[in-house]
Amino acid sequence: MSRIQPRLMRTEDAAEYCGGLSVSSFMKDVAPHCRKLNPSGRRVAWDRRDLDAWIDWLAGLQPQPSGEAEPQPERVNPLDALL
Repeated sequence: MSRIQPRLMRTEDAAEYCGGLSVSSFMKDVAPHCRKLNPSGRRVAWDRRDLDAWIDWLAGLQPQPSGEAEPQPERVNPLDALL
């Protein structure tokens, strides 16, 4: 029987997922870069995709995650400069 990997994790599980960090290290080093979710209204959960983004940043595979969507720059048509 296969085990389903949850997308949302409790803090303890998220710390373990990020390399066996202590909860205090997770909260100091990882949590500021991830969105804190509250699916049940009481318990905090962490999205596995945010954790993966942090791990990818740590490995140098992508820019540092911010925990929030980056504002997109306004798109400019270069031909407008000719007018």
